[in-house]
Amino acid sequence: MPIMVLGTGSGVGKSLVVAGLCRWASNLGLRVAPFKSQNMSNNAAVLPGGGEIGRAQWLQARASRIEPRAEMNPILLKPLGEGRSQVVFLGQPLGVFGIREYKELKKELFPKVVMAFEALREEFDLVILEGAGSPAEINLLDEDIANTRMGRAAGAKALLLGSIDQGGVYASLYGTWMLLPPKEREIIAWMGINRFRGERFLLESAHRELTRLTGVPVIGVLEHLGALPLPDEDSFSTSVSPVVHSGSSSSVPLRVVVLEWPHLSNRSDMDPLLYHPGVSVTFCPIDGAVPQGADLVVLPGTRQTVKDLELFRKSPLFSWFMRHVREHGRVIGICGGYQMLASDIIDPEGVESNRPWTPGLALLPFSVTFEKVKISRRVSVMWQDPAAIGSDALSGEWLSGYEIRHGRNRLHSGTPLFSVRDESGEPLLGEGAMHASGRIFGAPVHGLFDNEPFRQFILNDWLNGNVSRGPDIESIQDEALDRLSVKVSRAFPIIGANS
Repeated sequence: MPIMVLGTGSGVGKSLVVAGLCRWASNLGLRVAPFKSQNMSNNAAVLPGGGEIGRAQWLQARASRIEPRAEMNPILLKPLGEGRSQVVFLGQPLGVFGIREYKELKKELFPKVVMAFEALREEFDLVILEGAGSPAEINLLDEDIANTRMGRAAGAKALLLGSIDQGGVYASLYGTWMLLPPKEREIIAWMGINRFRGERFLLESAHRELTRLTGVPVIGVLEHLGALPLPDEDSFSTSVSPVVHSGSSSSVPLRVVVLEWPHLSNRSDMDPLLYHPGVSVTFCPIDGAVPQGADLVVLPGTRQTVKDLELFRKSPLFSWFMRHVREHGRVIGICGGYQMLASDIIDPEGVESNRPWTPGLALLPFSVTFEKVKISRRVSVMWQDPAAIGSDALSGEWLSGYEIRHGRNRLHSGTPLFSVRDESGEPLLGEGAMHASGRIFGAPVHGLFDNEPFRQFILNDWLNGNVSRGPDIESIQDEALDRLSVKVSRAFPIIGANS
């Protein structure tokens, strides 16, 4: 029987609990797969062969030790603001829909979502479903596509999870259960508490009373796990405070400042630097405090290039950034951040905004044109002439990455920074550009910092640092998933209880 993790609200820890259960089931020798019918996130991962799903389901697939598939997250909503989202179905964009339009679209999509689940059920021993937000949004029960309705269609038994960190956890658990109609309550087999700090015996009387009131056992308590070295589910998470790591071969760490756009996407690009000795990483909201200084400023991806660029120009950080550039500071642009560095951004069909032309920062010699057909693919890239900035460290190195974009980039002069090829090794159009000074460059490719040769090239050769080799981020994350699986399985032994 499938298992489902529901939550009393957003942010209670459903995604990590599902990841922990997936890894535990895999460790038991089960063929397990994750499933979340609808996810809202601008943090996406690219699938083998192209297409995209929510990064949380990508992580859960990794926890399951399988390749991610579109069926694991049939619907991905990428919010654009003002009640509009791009709807990605089975990895491919369907278009941009407003709230009312999407309400009607869900009626058409729900049977197809159930079919995606059934495809996984037929192939795997166990499918672990994740709900979205809260199942007790009683104004939306008749159009539910992600919670108890999906659980009933799957024949699942569900754990209802609450976070004690948010306060009022017992009211949240009881209130959620009470608001659900009897037929929706039937799938809730267990309740659980997440992020507890303290002695568990203090909770026992509350658990007995909650079980008496609902007839549903409170099966366990998961302790607060702190900051795990795992990718965020969504780039809308709260800002990360400066991270400074010890053990550096240099007494003063390299200072990396990442501009945090209002519509930041694929924040996970910077994960490999968060645990790198000799590097401090600060995420700076563009409407926040101005940083003291930086060895490197990163303009990361965004789901709203034009809008975030306009907000950036009006923000306190803009004058600081331009001064950084004038004083010969170093800058890297990734995807949407790279597009901001262009001379201009052209959008004749209104793919991203209602402005057909927007001036860019004009720091790199290229133009961007948005097209309706979206590119989402895994790629490999090779720096065409690393010796041009004083190092041949990347000579002949193919670096793995991925692209998710509507923009097409046209260089005004010179040759692209990178040669590019697809998963099969077929050559694609070159990408990327560098400023004549050699201090500013960018490309529409995510995931480059995941490559150790690239990190060493940037940190030591380009930034003139004295930084030792960084940790193997994949090994760190796999160890974290194993630790998570043990904690989650002990707190919520629902796999063994499931029959």
